[in-house]
Amino acid sequence: MNIQIKASTKNINGEIILPGSKSESNRALIMRALCKQPFEIKNLSVADDTVTLDHLLSTQILSSSHNKATIDVGPAGTAMRFLTAFLAVTPGEWLLTGTARMLERPIKLLVDALQELGADIEFAGNEGFPPLKIRGKDLKLTNEIAIDGSVSSQYISALLMIAPTLPQGLILNLTGVVASRPYIEMTLAMMAELGIEHTWSENTIIIEKQDYTSNDLFIEPDWSGSSYWYSLAALSDKADIKLTGLKTNSLQGDSVISGMMENFGVKTDFLKDGIRLSKVSSTVTINFIDFEHCPDIAQTLAVICAGLNHNCTFTGLESLKIKETDRVAALQNELGKFGVTIKQDGLNYQLDCSGSTIGKSDDAEPVFINTYHDHRMAMAFAPLTLKVDQLEIEDPKVTGKSYPHFWDDLDKVGIHQI
Repeated sequence: MNIQIKASTKNINGEIILPGSKSESNRALIMRALCKQPFEIKNLSVADDTVTLDHLLSTQILSSSHNKATIDVGPAGTAMRFLTAFLAVTPGEWLLTGTARMLERPIKLLVDALQELGADIEFAGNEGFPPLKIRGKDLKLTNEIAIDGSVSSQYISALLMIAPTLPQGLILNLTGVVASRPYIEMTLAMMAELGIEHTWSENTIIIEKQDYTSNDLFIEPDWSGSSYWYSLAALSDKADIKLTGLKTNSLQGDSVISGMMENFGVKTDFLKDGIRLSKVSSTVTINFIDFEHCPDIAQTLAVICAGLNHNCTFTGLESLKIKETDRVAALQNELGKFGVTIKQDGLNYQLDCSGSTIGKSDDAEPVFINTYHDHRMAMAFAPLTLKVDQLEIEDPKVTGKSYPHFWDDLDKVGIHQI
């Protein structure tokens, strides 16, 4: 089932409560499972991925009396990566699997690293990809490994979270350019809230064997989800949007969007209980954006640039090709429907709006947006309805992966389903 959306106003005003951060929530669930004492996780995300991980941990893994089960994460990529490491140190025999797309997403680097530590993991299908046969046990083979830091910060976070439970701790050497570093820093900061100490010198992270200690965790609202509201502000005529709960000093790497969007005429005021977005200019003052440490907001910024008919060069998009879909190809396809092109030049991607039809077409038919089973494609393109007459979005329920009430929130500010 698809939906058609249309803006009844180009002045966006309202107060929005974003869901809890999926990234923080999923880390908190794994850490609580590794902790010997229970603790409360407050404001846990209601995103599908978090609900899935919470359910699997509570009903199939930690409660399993026979320690033998098939663990199906569905489309939850974070759950697949984190559980690969978690199950490797959890006694039992596990078959870890997921959707058809999940079985196409590589995981060999993480499996290789765990096998170096002594993990018993086999590929049950294609080499290098899920499903995985895992026999959980103590990992005693070595306490020092290296892993390519340029591919996925989730691999690194998965290893770091189990590190304190390993018999000799872990010395983790990161090779290459470390991508999405803020997500690694988030993991370590949350571990510190639970008493885990570490050292990080140059590209080596050392975590000694130690116990997690019980401490209630509060999950901040999702800065990734805020990006769609920044987009609405940038594409609007006027905007006054309050996002409740977001903090100045956030663990989330995507919080950089507050500074980034100043270049698109959107001002962020930090309040005691959140932030306020306002549109102060229609002038764009940036021509090059590096997403190496914040790849999840790249789709949003691409649509903003297209909506404002602004040419821009992006870099740091390498990890987008192994997400829910190949996000670079998906952007090329969908922006192409508006005459906007994205051409690759080495590690750079040049967005060219010279042939754009956005704001120039009087076609009454809605433009159809394919979402490729990717929540961020649906949400990134939705704000574009402020610049075109109407959009038809494929599979709107896909937003449940990170922001289940997204369409309801849009409705509150005048972007309605028709």
